[in-house]
Amino acid sequence: MINRETYGLIVDNPILMDSENAAIAYLESLVTKKEGYHFIYHKLTEFDFNIFDGKEKTNENTLDIYQICTNDEKLMTLFFNIHSDKCIWVPPAYFEFEFDTVIIFEKEATAKSDPVFTSGKVDKKYISEFSYMKEDDYLKYFDKYFPESMERIISNNWGVNYKTDHFPYILWDKWEKWNDENSYRYSGLCIEEKSCFDKITQ
Repeated sequence: MINRETYGLIVDNPILMDSENAAIAYLESLVTKKEGYHFIYHKLTEFDFNIFDGKEKTNENTLDIYQICTNDEKLMTLFFNIHSDKCIWVPPAYFEFEFDTVIIFEKEATAKSDPVFTSGKVDKKYISEFSYMKEDDYLKYFDKYFPESMERIISNNWGVNYKTDHFPYILWDKWEKWNDENSYRYSGLCIEEKSCFDKITQ
């Protein structure tokens, strides 16, 4: 029986996945509970904590350690065991899955070949309520309760499978540069434009 309160949050109760690709798919599918925040991540290291008990290091007991940063800039560490015989699709206590299906890509699509992937189903009780909101309601919610959040909303989770220096700022900078060039930002509007935007979204 999985202890949801500590699942993925402590060494003794890691997230159980059957591959590195599954771990990445897991990370890309989470959002924070209640707020529905996405996040960025990087892999800190791999480590077998059993060596502290005098045991030899083994691949099966080695944990992948990821650090994540949510849109409200909270940092958290998650522990994965990617050598399980099956994937346990249960989110850590502070998270939910954005949708009811998780897609694990084994091979990305190219001009010459189709993608190769498998999918995993998520229990309905672990799915975020934000996945059922209409886009207009979603934007209204963030605009009303989190005035600065329009600058921090990202369309999906993303990160790197290796340690990055100056995390999360190096990744935030890359995101914000893309956001400046490609998206509509509420905080960048003049007073008249904000007033017009508010009337449309109220």
